[in-house]
Amino acid sequence: MKKLNFTFFFFWSIAFLLITIIGFIPTFLLRPIFRETSLPIYLIIHGVLMLFWFSGYFSQNLLIAKGDLVNHRKFGLYWFLLAILMAIGNLNVVLNISNEVVTGNPTYFGEIRTYENSGGFVIGNLFITIFSSILILIAYWKRLKPGAHKRAIFGASFLLVTPAFDRFIRPFGLPEIFQFLGSFIIPISLLVYEIIRYRKVHPMTLLVLAIMFLMIPVLMTIMNNEGYIQSIIEFLG
Repeated sequence: MKKLNFTFFFFWSIAFLLITIIGFIPTFLLRPIFRETSLPIYLIIHGVLMLFWFSGYFSQNLLIAKGDLVNHRKFGLYWFLLAILMAIGNLNVVLNISNEVVTGNPTYFGEIRTYENSGGFVIGNLFITIFSSILILIAYWKRLKPGAHKRAIFGASFLLVTPAFDRFIRPFGLPEIFQFLGSFIIPISLLVYEIIRYRKVHPMTLLVLAIMFLMIPVLMTIMNNEGYIQSIIEFLG
C-alpha cells in the first residue's frame, strides 16, 4: 500500500469535514435527538449539499495524497457540477430567509425573522456564496495548474465552512472568540505554510487572502447601515 503524502491541504480537508460533521450533529444529522422542530426542505437540501461538498473535498485531497492524479481529474468534473448545485442551494437559503424577513411569516422554529435578528445572517451568507463561487470558478479555470487550483479550492472551502464554526464550538462549550480565531488562523496558516516551505507566497494565495480580508470591512460597512441591509433583503425577498 502506497504511503499517503500528508500535505497541508489534505490536513485541512480532514479538519473541514470534521468541523462540518460535528457542527451538523445536533442541528441536522441527529436533530430529532437534540431539537423538537424539524427543518424546512430548503435547509435540508443545503445541509446535504454541504456534507457532499466537504466529503468531496476530502476525497479529492485523499486521491492526491495517494498520488492518484488520474482519478482526481476524472472526478473533478462531477465535483464542479456539485459546486454549481451547492451555490444554487446556498443562494436558495438566502432567498428563503430574506422572504421570511420581508413577509413576517413565522419560521420553522416559531419565531419571526426581522432585519435586526437575521440581517447579518443574510448578508454574510450572500457574500460567502458569491465569493466562494468565484473562487471555485477560478479553480476550475486553473484546473491544469495545481498550485493555483488547490489554493483557490482551499479558499472557497474555508469560506463555506466559516458558518459551521459557530455550530462546531457549541458542543465543547467554547466561547465565541474561538469562532473568530478560526476565521483568522486558518487563512493565515496558508500564508505561514508557504513562507516556511517555499520562502515565497503564491499569487493565488494573495488573491484568496485579499478576498477574505477585504470582505470584512465591506460586510461591516453594510451591517452597520440599516438602510443597506433593508434594501438588500427586500430585493432578495
